Amino acid sequence: MVERFAGVRTQLDRACERLLSPSPGALDECSVDLESAVRQLSEWQPRLAAVAGDAAVLEEVWRLRRSFERARRLLHGAEAFHTNWMRVRGAMSSGYTPTGEPGPGLQGCRISLQA
Repeated sequence: MVERFAGVRTQLDRACERLLSPSPGALDECSVDLESAVRQLSEWQPRLAAVAGDAAVLEEVWRLRRSFERARRLLHGAEAFHTNWMRVRGAMSSGYTPTGEPGPGLQGCRISLQA
């Protein structure tokens, strides 16, 4: 189980590295890594009670948890960035509503800029 958890941790760490430079391609690859990690952990969940007392497994699970938390923070940061960008884009394209909120703008569209 230690090797399996280490493999999932490696996937999460790879996803985190991709989230640090989030190009469209990197985000697509990141999504594959995250989905694979979730699928593997879900499959192993019923067997976790059998290895709960193994110190080596517990140590690797703590490492996995740290990688998971790092990925969670990066994903939340990306979400906040894009939510704020949608507000700015709405204000730029549609002005403001009578209540002072940015206009809705073009919802659900993807913008990709390259220098």
